[in-house]
Amino acid sequence: MKIPRRAFEIIQEQAFRELPYECCGLFAGVQQAGRRGEIEHMVHEVAPCRNCLYHGRESGFEISRQEYDDIDREASALGYAIVGSYHSHIHSPAVPSLHDVDFARPGHTMLIISMVNGRPSEVTAWLRRESGGFHQEPIRVVE
Repeated sequence: MKIPRRAFEIIQEQAFRELPYECCGLFAGVQQAGRRGEIEHMVHEVAPCRNCLYHGRESGFEISRQEYDDIDREASALGYAIVGSYHSHIHSPAVPSLHDVDFARPGHTMLIISMVNGRPSEVTAWLRRESGGFHQEPIRVVE
């Protein structure tokens, strides 16, 4: 995935701000073919969302259907689509959890920022396969 530096900074700032809870948000952009024909997402906009879980926000997140639909409409008006999401993991690795597998849509990228002792320790991106499961993809921060 390619993501603008400022969008990447917004995610980190939100992860700090939301502690001790997981932060979450959506990516608006375009899907394109990478150098070897693989799917690559170019993020143009980041949309921080409210973690609407009532219990368990320390280890999970949920984006309301209404907020998702509003962001989807706004992205479409700009000529973009929702190409993925992001969230933080608190004191756990930046790998998809069982909850993440349920949330992610096939063909979408999920960026995970691991927060350990109040600091980012790792950031990874995962592409949800059409056939199920994820594979890790590189993150390229662009100016």
